[in-house]
Amino acid sequence: MAGQPLGASKSFFHGALILSAAALFIKVLSAAYRIPYQNIAGDIGFYIFQQVYPFYGIAIALSTLGFPVVISKLIAESQSSEHVFSAKEIVQTSFAVIGLIGVSIFIGLYFGSDWIADSMKDHKLAGLLKMTAFYFLLMPFLSVFRGFYQGRHDMIPTAVSQVLEQIIRVAGILILSFILIHQGKSLYAAGTGAVFASILGGFVSLLILAGFVFFRSDWADFHGGRAAKGYFLKIAKALLFEGFSFCLTSLILVLIQLVDSLHLYSLLKESGMGQMEAKEWKGVYDRGQPLIQLGTVISNSISLSMVPLISRCVKMGNKKELYNKVNLSLRSAVTIGAAASAGLIFIIKPANYMLFTDTRGTAALGILACSILFTSLIMAEASVLQSLGRTRATVWIVFAGIAFKWLFNLLLVKVYGITGAALASVAAFAFMSLLFYAVLKLELKRTLLEKRHLFIVLTGLAVMAASLMAVNGLFHLFFRGLQVSRVLAACQALAGAGIGGAVFIAYILRAKLFNREELGILPMGDKLAKVMQDQHEN
Repeated sequence: MAGQPLGASKSFFHGALILSAAALFIKVLSAAYRIPYQNIAGDIGFYIFQQVYPFYGIAIALSTLGFPVVISKLIAESQSSEHVFSAKEIVQTSFAVIGLIGVSIFIGLYFGSDWIADSMKDHKLAGLLKMTAFYFLLMPFLSVFRGFYQGRHDMIPTAVSQVLEQIIRVAGILILSFILIHQGKSLYAAGTGAVFASILGGFVSLLILAGFVFFRSDWADFHGGRAAKGYFLKIAKALLFEGFSFCLTSLILVLIQLVDSLHLYSLLKESGMGQMEAKEWKGVYDRGQPLIQLGTVISNSISLSMVPLISRCVKMGNKKELYNKVNLSLRSAVTIGAAASAGLIFIIKPANYMLFTDTRGTAALGILACSILFTSLIMAEASVLQSLGRTRATVWIVFAGIAFKWLFNLLLVKVYGITGAALASVAAFAFMSLLFYAVLKLELKRTLLEKRHLFIVLTGLAVMAASLMAVNGLFHLFFRGLQVSRVLAACQALAGAGIGGAVFIAYILRAKLFNREELGILPMGDKLAKVMQDQHEN
């Protein structure tokens, strides 16, 4: 690669490193709070919160990934060209457009909460849905502030606001749920308290971002004057069409969860389960969501950070550099996603016990682990297609995947329970990833993933699998006859994750899946490049 593109790549990936570190911390918190929350509220309490979580997740994705990415792209382009809109025009138009969207969703969710709860066959969820609606009023401010700074390649405000928001949220969820249940309140009251803590975290995040704007004297870009009518319409169109597409792809996981929230509980009841049993098993099934989110956080952050870089390659007409970036993005997604999926499958039983107090639903969670590979690939593919301007194809593929999930739930859940729901989710993700790949290959007219690279990944997975089977075998050998405890399960899961990950990384470095130049622009790649150099010298 030429020196200039490499320097630009390093700049973008350093920003990705900041957001990846913040996102990883947030996902760890998101997974960690579910352990004590499940212990406090049980599987039924977990079901209650997870039923409304997709609506909160939609608001989070819109204000964290969807709209800020589009705004940052517009602002970045405004700094590199004299013939586009100013940052002030972008900011003011974004406030107006996203504000209208946020208020509209708030009204629909708040006043339609009874209807939605009845559709879920659980009217008691209406109060939680009304509380969730208030986050959409924060969404316009959070989206514009974050997009503004990301467009200037300053990831600190976004990272700080997201981390502190989640700290407040998680602390509030655990404290309020413990107090409410200790006082004898219902599990639904505890769920409402958990949603309130989420709203409080969003408000704190808004105050932090406003503080950055005030103390950095950036307020001038947020008030005074307004965009010309022609500019306003062009910005609004870009925000609505591209923003909708970006939001939709970042919402794939949440939308699949929403499908399960809307009818998995009722399907479990129709399969012959009682009301309480169906709620418990829906809560057990929901254990898979934090595992998937944690497994995809790094690959998703890398994919999203590639959007401005790939857009710049498209604008400059540099096809060679574009293909190199696309190839690196997909290769990274496949490598990280495949390793995370395979690794989790081999440690799923002790991991389930470690995180959620028992091993119920282990088979379904093992199947759901396969989703990590496909969702990682989807995010990389969708990011490239959006950068190429193929937003319409992206929207249709996501809708097709959601319909696929809905249909397969109807076919499989009544027969196989939550295992059927897990199979439906994995099948939907695989279906979407194949469609994205087909459209992307047709667009670029190039081989996107080389056979040599895929062979290295598959061989690395085999080596990792052998090491994990050895770890599991040693634990069974040395601790045979002892009563299994959460501490022992945690030791087995963590040892397997550490050893399996180290073995896989060592293999792909020795096999040179990524060259030193490519490693140099990936987050933490400099350290991996040094390890590869040390291996070569030895």
